[in-house]
Order: sequence, then C-alpha cells, then structure tokens
Amino acid sequence: MDGGSPSFVDWLVARLYEAGTRRLFGVPGGGTSLDLIDAATRQGMQMVLTAREDAAVIMAGVSGVLAEAPGLAFATKGPGLASAANGLASASLDRLPVLLVAETFGPGELDYVSHQAYDQAGLAAPLLQNGARDVLAADAEAVEAWLGNGPVPLRAPAVMFPTADALRAPQKPGARATPPPASPLLDESHLISARRMLEASRHPVVIIGLEAARPALEPLLRRLVEQLNAPALATYMASGAMPIDHPNYAGIFTGGAIEQACVNAADLIVLVGLDPVELIRKPWTYAAPALDLCEVARQPHYLQPETRVLGPLAEALNALSAEEQPLVTQGIWTADQIAAHRQRFHEGLDIDAEDGLSSRTVVENVATAFEGRPRLAVDAGAHMFSACAFWPACRARDILISNGLATMGFAIPAALAAALHDPGRGAVAMTGDGGALMCLGELKTAAETDANICIVVFNDGRLSLIDIKRQERQMPDLGLSWERPDFAAAARGFGFAAWRAETASELAQACADAAEQAGPRLIDARIDPSGYLTQMKSLRG
Repeated sequence: MDGGSPSFVDWLVARLYEAGTRRLFGVPGGGTSLDLIDAATRQGMQMVLTAREDAAVIMAGVSGVLAEAPGLAFATKGPGLASAANGLASASLDRLPVLLVAETFGPGELDYVSHQAYDQAGLAAPLLQNGARDVLAADAEAVEAWLGNGPVPLRAPAVMFPTADALRAPQKPGARATPPPASPLLDESHLISARRMLEASRHPVVIIGLEAARPALEPLLRRLVEQLNAPALATYMASGAMPIDHPNYAGIFTGGAIEQACVNAADLIVLVGLDPVELIRKPWTYAAPALDLCEVARQPHYLQPETRVLGPLAEALNALSAEEQPLVTQGIWTADQIAAHRQRFHEGLDIDAEDGLSSRTVVENVATAFEGRPRLAVDAGAHMFSACAFWPACRARDILISNGLATMGFAIPAALAAALHDPGRGAVAMTGDGGALMCLGELKTAAETDANICIVVFNDGRLSLIDIKRQERQMPDLGLSWERPDFAAAARGFGFAAWRAETASELAQACADAAEQAGPRLIDARIDPSGYLTQMKSLRG
C-alpha cells in the first residue's frame, strides 16, 4: 500500500457498494477472480456461485436493474469469457447495467503461452453498446467515468480485464463525474412544440417503452395518460409501468399486427421511453405524427418523430403534464373505445388446447394461485405471448424479459436475481423446455441460495416458436422436437419441491401447493402447442 491507500480491488468493491451493488455473480478461475471475491465478501457483498458465466451476467444485470445500481459479475479468461458472451449480448441489447470483471493474462505470459489465449477484448468489444469504449482500464478514473455515464437503469454494460498487479496496486480515488444539475434543462422550444401537439390531439395514443419502466416514473406516466385520456400500450419490457387493470391500458406494443387497430386510430403517437431494440423487425407503418420523449436518442430508429424531447423523462413528464399546469386537451376517446381495444388484444391471444393444457391456462392458474405477488421472468419462446399478455403486471418491472436480444436461457437466471433482490416477494420463471434445458445447472444455484423461486416449465417437447415458423413456411418435419423430459424428477434431484401437471385439475392443485410454499419449486406443465401458430399470426401478422 502507498500511504494507506487501498488496493484497486478494495477501492473498486467499496465504490460499487457505495453505488448500491450488494451481490456479485460468476464462476471463478484460480487468479484475479479470487481476489475480487475476497474483497467483495469483506465489503459485505453476497457472492453467488453460478453454474454458467452467461447466467451470471444476466443475474448481475437484472440485479442492477431492480436495485438501480451497477451489477457485478466475474469470469475466468478463455472459456469463462467465451461462455459469458451471450450474457454480455443480453446486457447490451436488454440494457442491463452490469460490469463483468474477467481474468486475463499477465505481463509476458502471451510470449510463450497459447493455451486458452485469444483476443479477449476483441471478443467482448462488439458485444458492448459502445464497443471498445466500454472495455474499462483497471483504474479509478475509468470506473468513475462509467459510473457517471447516464442514468443507472440505462447505463451500458462494461468489461474489465485487470491483471493481478493492477488489482493489488495502491489506488487513490479518481475524480467523480460532475453530478447533473438539480433540474436538468430540456430544450424549451421542443417542450413548447410537444405541448402544442398534445393539446391539439383528439385521438392520441401513448406507447411506453423500457426507458420508462422505473417505479419513480409510474405516477407521472399515469398522470400524462389520464390527462390525455388516451389508450396506453406498453412494450414487453415496460409491462406494468401502466397497470393492466387501469382503464386506459390497451395492451402490448411490439410493432406487430395486434395493436394496429388501436394505433391506426391515432392522430398523434406519443412515445415515452421507447427503445427501438424492443420492436420486431418490421417497417413503421403508421401515418400519424410522433412525439418522442426519450433519454437516449437511439439510431437507427424505426421512425423520425415530428418532435423529440431528449432528456430525463421525469423532467419531461413534469414539464408537459404538471399538476399545477395540466394539459388542456381536445381528446375525444371514450372509455368504451379504449376497453374495446383492450378486449381485442386479449381475444387475439386467446387460444384453446386440443389435447392438454394451453399456455394461457397455465399463466392464469399461476397468476391466480400466487395472486400476482411475485415478479415474473419470461424466456424467449412461444409461451411468452401468453405470459406477457395475461400476467397481472401492475408495477414497473413486474415482468422481466429479454426483448432486445430475445435469448433463451434468460428466465431462470433473471428470476433468481429477482428472488435474491426481494426474497419476500419472490419470483416466478416461465420457460419453455428448451430454455429450461439450457439452465438446468442453475437449479443448483437456486438450491444453494434457497431462493424463493417457482420455475414453471412449458413442456411441449419441441422448439415451439421455431416450429411454428416452420409450419408457416409449410416445410416438413425438421427434427425440432424430442421426448418430453421429466423436469419435476430432475428438480427433485436438486432438492426442489416439484409437481408434474398434465390436466387442468393437476395444474390447479400444483399451483395452489406451490403458492403455499417458499424456497425453490418447479411445476412441469405438459403443454399442447397446437394454438401457438394462430396466436403468433394474431400478434405479429
């Protein structure tokens, strides 16, 4: 040490702890990751040993989102970093604020070692939002610059490759980023234009995106929607920011077909925190002008707004719909019209099972038994349509989903992170059997942490979302199915309470029993996938 200065690793974990980080996740190597774990546990952080590195990055990122703090993950060099790659891609495209600290080669090692050696920074940089700029140097200035780079929930993920010497070197604190002014200044001319557009509109529609999925913004969003008396749609990642039981809630917005009747009726489309990464790859077809309220101007975008108010959403929403100066609107939407759009959305996703359980039946049974209390984490797959449509999301981040990367293997790690973040509330993971097979090792993590998590496997013995795309193309069987595994038996082997449900009565009983317990649980629900094709056509067109 130099004059009592802490080592860099001690300074780093203390600084992250000060910023709100309480856990670190990963699979260690035998080098610097051990130094990081030692320093973090001495600081008071909980170390969560995961089965895979990609799951660790997802868990850390979701923890960061929920705590509105930096997430922290670690991995070893070589195969560890390569395994973490999908987690990094998820963190980047799903906007998860995580720092991955990966082991690397020391000075001179690469002169004579080829074992596990490749361009590690070169692998990580393309997966990060800002490329090589988010590969941080092991020094305080780089860390402070990253910590000060924008609102915590929107901070880009970063990677650091510290050597042993860098971690153990004495570290003096770096200069902290200048805090934003108490009332950030928005462009006054853009605010004036935005208010004119809002007050002149007769049929506005509000679309809420992931930037707005923060608890502090919920009352401001409701106030804007209520002053406009407009239908409000939310993206998957913003589910709950406008409660589904609110009379102005009109459904989910994906850029697909099911919301077109509602949005086509608009004379103004108000985007609040919509990130283009959330939308499916289809052209923007709406003719109405758009007002874009956002904190990050993402490019490319699906549309060019007539007016964009760029800056903190809280400031923009307060400026446009303040209680002391409410909007004087011309809106003529009726409650019956908005309710009809909401009903059209739900009816479009309603499916019946020909033989067995439908995905909607499973979602509604779980939601009823658990009374909507836990957070829900959803995997990519055909089951996500019902999960996001019929789960009673009433608060921001009630639903956690990878909609930027849309990766399988997200739900179980995300639910684990949510359950550790808020043990009393707990979490439900809804995953297809393909996603569950990718994450079986994390059942160990759930058991070791005694996480208050219930995993629901939509077990149909196939990659259903891909198979329905095959059906659309009228292609023959391409080997996308398999014999259904017994996930309940596997879960019991990890110490879970587990149930297998093939009928409606078995499902209802399993859900009731699971809701009465805490700790790791799993329900293996045997699903009939026959309605998925109709459901996807209704949703996406």
